[in-house]
Amino acid sequence: MTELKKERMCRVFIQLMFAVYFFALIRFTLFKYAPLDDLGRAFFLKERQISMIPFKAAIDIIKNMSPVRVVENLAGNVLLFMPFGLMFPLVTKFEGETTIYGMLLSLFIEAAQFAFGMGFTDIDDLILNTLGAFLGYKIYRIINRIFKERANMLLVMAVVLGIGCTGAVFVLYYTGYLINGFPNVTI
Repeated sequence: MTELKKERMCRVFIQLMFAVYFFALIRFTLFKYAPLDDLGRAFFLKERQISMIPFKAAIDIIKNMSPVRVVENLAGNVLLFMPFGLMFPLVTKFEGETTIYGMLLSLFIEAAQFAFGMGFTDIDDLILNTLGAFLGYKIYRIINRIFKERANMLLVMAVVLGIGCTGAVFVLYYTGYLINGFPNVTI
């Protein structure tokens, strides 16, 4: 297989993984309270709430919730956007603006949650999501420096993303979140 063909195959695979990731991101940020077969139920399900004071909601979570819930919420918001930072430079020509686009995507999600009553709108989520996009981009830069040949870097990224996305989909499907949404909310 030629280097060019290997690079093209890896690029297509990474684009597919980005599409899967983007679908999952929208599913778990905007449609998390609705079953997959009735996503329309997510609209205007929650009362509109907004927190514009940085880290106020995070401090409330730390004070009032179990350590598992704290890690799930805070680290989850960072981890949720790390794949964006890792893949965005591979599927677009806007490598240097990855963190800005991650912030804009998070801002869109938070605004949509507020506008359509789909969840709690929180400045902390915007900050943590942007941090996740930034960290993902830094990982991309490290991998890019290690592998001088573009085809080898794309192959490594394709393998890492393939394993990561497969594992995440398996866990989310097994727990029922992928199909039924988050179970702690009755509709």
